[in-house]
Amino acid sequence: MLYVGIFLTFILGLAFVHCLSADFSPVEKIGLAFPLGIGLLVVLMLLADQVGIPLRPMPLLLGEALLLTTLLLFLYGRRRNRPKEISLPSLKNTNLVWLLFIIAVVCLEYMNFSKCLYFPPSDRDSLAGFETIGYIVAQEHTLKGLSIFNVAYMPGIHSAASYITYAPLVQLSYAYVYALGAETSKIIPALMYLFFLIAFYAATSRAAGKTGAAIATFFVLLTPEMLAFSSLSMTNVIHAIFASLGVIYMALWFREREKKDLILCGALLGINTLCRTEGIVFTAAVLLLLFIDAFRRKGYKGFLQSALLALVPLLGWTLYTKINGLEAESIAITHPFLDTEKAATILTHLWQLYTNTTLYGWSFAVFLLAFLVNLWFLIQRKDSLSVLLAIALSSVFYLFIIYQIDYKWDSIENVLLYSVKRFLFCFIPMVWYFSVSNHASALLFRKLEQFLRIDQAR
Repeated sequence: MLYVGIFLTFILGLAFVHCLSADFSPVEKIGLAFPLGIGLLVVLMLLADQVGIPLRPMPLLLGEALLLTTLLLFLYGRRRNRPKEISLPSLKNTNLVWLLFIIAVVCLEYMNFSKCLYFPPSDRDSLAGFETIGYIVAQEHTLKGLSIFNVAYMPGIHSAASYITYAPLVQLSYAYVYALGAETSKIIPALMYLFFLIAFYAATSRAAGKTGAAIATFFVLLTPEMLAFSSLSMTNVIHAIFASLGVIYMALWFREREKKDLILCGALLGINTLCRTEGIVFTAAVLLLLFIDAFRRKGYKGFLQSALLALVPLLGWTLYTKINGLEAESIAITHPFLDTEKAATILTHLWQLYTNTTLYGWSFAVFLLAFLVNLWFLIQRKDSLSVLLAIALSSVFYLFIIYQIDYKWDSIENVLLYSVKRFLFCFIPMVWYFSVSNHASALLFRKLEQFLRIDQAR
């Protein structure tokens, strides 16, 4: 039953991507299918739980099947809209550099995937929250009425930073596979990261070409701390998948002005906030940029559609928590204040993180170099400006959030050393996307591909 459920989730996501547009490339559709399928599944589980349908295997599978049927009927009604001509991989579009990096990515991800599946969940945060909640949901068939959310059983459940307030995507996806008979939940992080690499490669290749995309995918995969956490059961890498892809598809929208990218951007950002609520910083940054563009162009339809997809999941989850009392003591300072020591501590630790090659490899150093090399094109042509602004704005918004938090449950230093360190995973795919897709880098990769094409080799 587990394999049936995983396959059904994949097909559900594939149908959803196809509903957004038939013109996404086959590799894009495959890469996006499982993450989006999980997003739709979690929304379905929340709706079922709210109306009193138990989260058991048969209702879940039937719900997915009904939603899939609805999407297929929509596709059937739109069957006259055929996709653009699909260019299948061929020797003429291949070069040895691309082949080398793709082989390296496949080998490394095979080892990482195997490691993820082999070791059961063991990290503290997962066992204290995500993993345990998912397992108990699978046993009790509900999230809102979970026994460990009862004050009589857990007196501190409504304390500051309690796991009762955690955004639900990871817990409910774990509950899904446990309900279907999985021995551990590790199939979820394993498949999410695998499909993310495919989606990132496909999206980046549209802006940087196949060789640039292969190189960027290799270095994203090789980011030390992110690679380590990709085989754990925590939320951070899964959150980074949705947040980074949302920003990348926004950048593709500004580059190509194809509506499908704008709508997909909104869907990804909506699921991003179901992973971690602080993902709102990416939603806010992207929607601000899209609103400015819509205001300048005097066309709001696409913006409103994207904003709806981006905001409704967060609003729905907020309403769900209010109705069911899944709330904890607030940790937000809601009034403006000045604390220079706190600000200095935050900025100092952030600088140490951004410059830490042990954690993030060459990611931020290459990003800075690419920015400087492309500076003339940025000034003259506003090349890649949207992705740079999205990175800058979301960073500033996040800085504001961690400044406004009242650290009741832990020290600010520990939060910066551990939680913030993991939040920066979201920026790794973004900076590599920029590093290979800006005008100067893309020009270099085009010349390289022309020189190294296998069909021209003698």
